[in-house]
Amino acid sequence: MEIWIGESLLAFAFSVCGALFWMAASSFGSLTDRIGPAHFPKLLALSLILLGGINLFRAIRRRKKDKTKFSIDLQLLRGIILSAAYIFLIPAGGYFIVTPIFSICLLLSLGYRNPLKVALVTMGFTIVAYVLFYKILSVPLPV
Repeated sequence: MEIWIGESLLAFAFSVCGALFWMAASSFGSLTDRIGPAHFPKLLALSLILLGGINLFRAIRRRKKDKTKFSIDLQLLRGIILSAAYIFLIPAGGYFIVTPIFSICLLLSLGYRNPLKVALVTMGFTIVAYVLFYKILSVPLPV
């Protein structure tokens, strides 16, 4: 398969995911006209839709110039598998258990071996996401 076909399929998948996220975030609603729980997910969904569309346009436009073959990077594949597992495990295991495990596994799969850095990034990511979503945006986290 030529690389522009793979890039086109991936860009289209990002746009579709963005549209699905937009529809899912619409159910959060808002009680007032102020920023509520649906605004941040909708912003991310809109970003996915727009960036996927831009990448799709660029891949199709480049199809005659670039004839290299499509290949999958193993780090990217591991990241995708870990992210999918995280999404499916977080409702069952809860945010405070699954998020640090996911963060450690992802950092190790990316080649980080310094235990202090891995621990600090894991704790920092968990705390920042907690403060951002739970405290600032008032989005309940699965526990």
